[in-house]
Amino acid sequence: MAQSTEEQQGASFSGVSLPSFLQMLEQERKSCTLTVSAEGRTGYFYFEDGELIDAVSGDQLGMDAAHSILLWSNPTFTVAMPEDRMRRIHRPLAHILLDSAKRMDEERSDAEEPQSAPQEYQLDDSIIRSDPVLQKLVETISAIPGVRHFYFLDRQGKVITQSSRKQKLGDFITYCIVSGIQMRKILNAKGPNRIHLNLGSGETLLIIPGAGMIIGLLLDEFAAVDDVADQLRPALKR
Repeated sequence: MAQSTEEQQGASFSGVSLPSFLQMLEQERKSCTLTVSAEGRTGYFYFEDGELIDAVSGDQLGMDAAHSILLWSNPTFTVAMPEDRMRRIHRPLAHILLDSAKRMDEERSDAEEPQSAPQEYQLDDSIIRSDPVLQKLVETISAIPGVRHFYFLDRQGKVITQSSRKQKLGDFITYCIVSGIQMRKILNAKGPNRIHLNLGSGETLLIIPGAGMIIGLLLDEFAAVDDVADQLRPALKR
């Protein structure tokens, strides 16, 4: 039996406040994508087992996007299937909602909104937390629009850590690097400095071999490979 349009696109909701609905998703431990629309703008909240792990609004990501969306007036929202997202948000939902409520009160009172201090990027991965270089690299990658996931591999092609729960792409990166090394030996050539592959999904896989580590980035269909590489280059030189 064919699915209805609502089943394919997700259930739409209105008449309930966005903060209340977010809390309901948390309490019900939902894994889903919440699309929020207001006055021609669209934003996204990504939940995994009731935890808000990421948000996107235009060029804003993570906490910045979440705060922006929560300030929108009269939003409508739609619940759809979950996505495999990099975790950019590490604060509890209650803290985020409290901060947004304070910002809304400040806007309503026409007071000048103070600039918030840069948020410290908190990492759950013990491997990254124990290595300041990796931690800084993840901070840089997480701030680049268009990056869906990162994969860090050692020079032998073994995955050190990755933001995705799926191992398949990490194995494919290893295959690409091994094949590249074999081709380099056969042709007696240098490089490659980077490899990028256009996937059937419209996404791009960008692989950057380094002296001590191989970095793989899964980019969405709107990301420009050169722009991503330029933003990443300063972090790689540290």
